[in-house]
Amino acid sequence: MITYVFLAGLLIFALSSVYFYVTGKSRDGFNTAFLVSFITLISYVLMWQGDLTVVTGSGETIFWSRWLFYGLSCTLLMVEIARVKGIGGGGLVQLLYLTAIVMGAGFLAARDLTAVRWIHFAISSVAYVLLVANVLSAEASGSQWVNSYIFFGWTVFPIVFLLAPTGIGLIGAAVANLLYLVLDLYTKIVFNVQLARAS
Repeated sequence: MITYVFLAGLLIFALSSVYFYVTGKSRDGFNTAFLVSFITLISYVLMWQGDLTVVTGSGETIFWSRWLFYGLSCTLLMVEIARVKGIGGGGLVQLLYLTAIVMGAGFLAARDLTAVRWIHFAISSVAYVLLVANVLSAEASGSQWVNSYIFFGWTVFPIVFLLAPTGIGLIGAAVANLLYLVLDLYTKIVFNVQLARAS
């Protein structure tokens, strides 16, 4: 089933990459929606190939490369979130390094099958709480929809991480990767469509 989830993600993000390339707006030479979608496409290709994994004691495969690509795509998304929320200068820099800490520590936690992964997970979680607090504290006109996007999109990722084989193993790798696909659709495609409408 996992192979089909990755194949679906590959096809969906191939289509969305074409769509955002054709319809997306460029800011300072950047078409962020296209870049986020294309980075996610590459991630799904790599996971579909089955490379860069670790296997838990119960035989569940963890595709840890996902968090490396999240580090790239989520940083780009955070630039757009900051723009909508009116966050610039030092505030933007803070959001970007917090995003890097969240994803970097998440990557380390996903690769580690020992108890040390909980230290990485804790670091990632603290950085995430600080990140969300900074985003939600900025209230630019017309930016309320971003709060819902953060609550119903980004916040579910660490919950899935915790329940999946990367955490306590309450759900298997197939279900976890299906949930990640749904979350990727919401946070990378739905968000960018909404962003284009709000611009």
